[in-house]
Amino acid sequence: MTGKILLVDDEEGIRSVLGISLSDMGYEVHTAENGESALRVFRDQRPQIVLADVKMPGMDGIDLLRKLKAEDPDTEVILITGHGDMDLAIKSLKYEATDFITKPIEDRELESALEKARQRIKLRHQWRSYTENLEDMVRRKTDRITAAAEEGHNAENGRFRRLFEELPGYVAVIDGDYRITEVNKALKCDFGIDDPGGIHCYELFRGLDEPCVSCPVARSFAEGSPCQEELKFTPDGGARTCHMFAWTTPLQDETGDISRVMIMMTDISQLLDLKDHLASLGLMVGSVSHGIKGLLTGLDGGVYMLNSGFSRDDPEEISEGIKTVRTMSDRIKHMVLDILYYAREMKLDKQPADIAAFVRETAKVVAARARESGVELVLDVDAFLENSRITIDAEQLRVAIVNILENALDACAEDGEKASHHIDFRAFAENGAVCFDISDTGPGMDAETRENIFKLFYSSKRSRGTGIGLFITRKIVSQHNGTIEVESTPGRGTRFRIRIPYGQ
Repeated sequence: MTGKILLVDDEEGIRSVLGISLSDMGYEVHTAENGESALRVFRDQRPQIVLADVKMPGMDGIDLLRKLKAEDPDTEVILITGHGDMDLAIKSLKYEATDFITKPIEDRELESALEKARQRIKLRHQWRSYTENLEDMVRRKTDRITAAAEEGHNAENGRFRRLFEELPGYVAVIDGDYRITEVNKALKCDFGIDDPGGIHCYELFRGLDEPCVSCPVARSFAEGSPCQEELKFTPDGGARTCHMFAWTTPLQDETGDISRVMIMMTDISQLLDLKDHLASLGLMVGSVSHGIKGLLTGLDGGVYMLNSGFSRDDPEEISEGIKTVRTMSDRIKHMVLDILYYAREMKLDKQPADIAAFVRETAKVVAARARESGVELVLDVDAFLENSRITIDAEQLRVAIVNILENALDACAEDGEKASHHIDFRAFAENGAVCFDISDTGPGMDAETRENIFKLFYSSKRSRGTGIGLFITRKIVSQHNGTIEVESTPGRGTRFRIRIPYGQ
């Protein structure tokens, strides 16, 4: 038996036919005809996987998804959509849907989505098993330390001191005034202290002037029992942030009163990064796969127009078909290139390059598309840069700039409020750096979009974008020790400025 699954659809025929397929796959199938009854069945049966239609009367699939995730975030929800519901499907991924499949449902696509759900469940079980084992290990070690400490907290006790010093992770003993009285070797090293000297724990770990609002040490003092908490600390003077999982144990003095609390912490930053990366990767795979599917549909439309145009000897329809095929092919190519750039580790091959020639060659990449789109591309290279050279990886830096130029073309093409559009591509020297300015007269961006455009998998183009291009752009610029800035106002266009220092 594969496990329980809840099938939610307002059409009885779909529930019947799909239920048979799911049973054949080994699932214990439970069904519901709408969102309200689905919640009742879910609370009664607690299935790990829910398969629900997006379009249902009353509570739709998106609302059901949000309610299920609120009750049990670990529930894997797969949504069934129609071909016209792609925006809703993409939206569902942002609400942490596992995947979505389109009608008519193909067995291969259904099995793929279910396999993805099973793998996520398996990964979550492995994560919990790892965490529980880690907690058990730390608890055993903490018990040993506690026993030694309760026999007599003596800094000269060699056996206790060696055990205390060599423990993995960070360990500290804190008194009732939140002052640190003992720390182990790892904490001394990573937090840069030789002697705690009675410093407050909230000063050392958080850089605060008063005790933390959520403090496991305070709870152990108050409740007289071990506590655990996930915390954020800033070692290295705030140069980086560590996500810690902390355990506390109260220590009693000879009278039985709790005089100190021992806290043990382990850095889980990499595990959280892996978790976020896997979640982002799942979102990207879903977005990209369905984005490519939409582009292939558009490509089919262009081929159909070509066939129709040739059969009727209609030059206008043939021309329109060629334009559609070319557009869709270009979009697929750019999407695949973005994914390849993200997937591989980029190593620069820097060579001296003629700056003016580099700028003109970069402009040529998008010049034809600008003409077809009716957008004027204005190129301005400062005279100072003629015959001037800079050491760069020309191929990769060109990719970074072309990403911005193509985004500017997309923005201008989508803006129907203005009669005409132009893009200014300027290059000039300033304060020991070469500046590349790209300004467009498109619709501009709001504050939220400006803040998120460089984030991985964030796209303002919905299903037409991968959310990888500008992330790659910033990475390439950073590898050149450069900076990238953006200014944009809704209705007034956007300006990007890339600065690459000569002496990088």
